[in-house]
Amino acid sequence: EYTPSAFDTYTSTYDVTDTYSIQLALWDTSGQDEFRRVRPISYSDADIILLCYSVGDTVSLGNVTTKWYPEIRENCPKQPVILVGCQKDLRDSRAGERGQRRDPAVNTYEQGMKAAKAIEAVMFTEVSAKTSIKSVRDVIQVAAMSSAGCKIDRKSATFRRRRSSFRHKRWSEIAEAQRTLRTEVAKSCTVM
Repeated sequence: EYTPSAFDTYTSTYDVTDTYSIQLALWDTSGQDEFRRVRPISYSDADIILLCYSVGDTVSLGNVTTKWYPEIRENCPKQPVILVGCQKDLRDSRAGERGQRRDPAVNTYEQGMKAAKAIEAVMFTEVSAKTSIKSVRDVIQVAAMSSAGCKIDRKSATFRRRRSSFRHKRWSEIAEAQRTLRTEVAKSCTVM
């Protein structure tokens, strides 16, 4: 039987170069209301937010804009947010079950993109641990690289251009995003 916890933490070291590594700590917080008072602990000292929802659950995507984003901004007013649609394999499997017709209970890529724009996410992607663990690793890698000691300046023109270009990239173009982030981290300038 599953017993929910307030949050789980995972730590890992990510090697950016042979001589530079990042200690990455992920805090997976519970969405249950009884943990609302405890969740702010997980926001302290956050450099970047990975806001995840289930592609297979329309309520989950709705909570991005109505519940999670307001709470994030209350606790982390300046940290960049990456919106991640999880379980994208559900869209394909349910479409196959329904004879290729779209299941209205499944979020489309366009709906996720619309939510990303609404919350001003610096990046949006969809992943599936079931079909490709690499896509999940790519999200973690980009988050680690973008939070590597860089500060955010949302008013700068370069931030707006970068945010716009990243928003419209699919993860098939992850290598380009990684090159851009590596260059900017190396320059010690604003990331996203």
